[in-house]
Amino acid sequence: MWLGLATRDPDCVFPPLLRIYGGDILYATFVVFGLRCTFPGGRLWKVATWAFIFCVLIELQQLIDVAWLEHLRHTFPFGLVLGYGFQWSDLVCYGLGSLLGYVVCMIGEILVLRGRTAVKGQQ
Repeated sequence: MWLGLATRDPDCVFPPLLRIYGGDILYATFVVFGLRCTFPGGRLWKVATWAFIFCVLIELQQLIDVAWLEHLRHTFPFGLVLGYGFQWSDLVCYGLGSLLGYVVCMIGEILVLRGRTAVKGQQ
């Protein structure tokens, strides 16, 4: 999460492309991780798909122009979650971030399963 916030810092040393899109990619990755922790027994592809859908719905709600929602978006914690304005490029970033989360979770789960198998073999 901190890495995603760091990409928004203008003093950061990240390349321009990563500063522009990195936060949105990591946002979706973080949602995949959060959903995976919430639903550890679920199919990983479903978790990643629901994370993408969640991110797209958050992006689409930015098209709603209601005074109380605009006010909420301009507070610190809600602004990070709800965003500030709709951008088509964010949808691509969410797809990439969900895919990244899927791959990282898959690799992590494979390594954990290998570790469990190795421990069982040593007993």
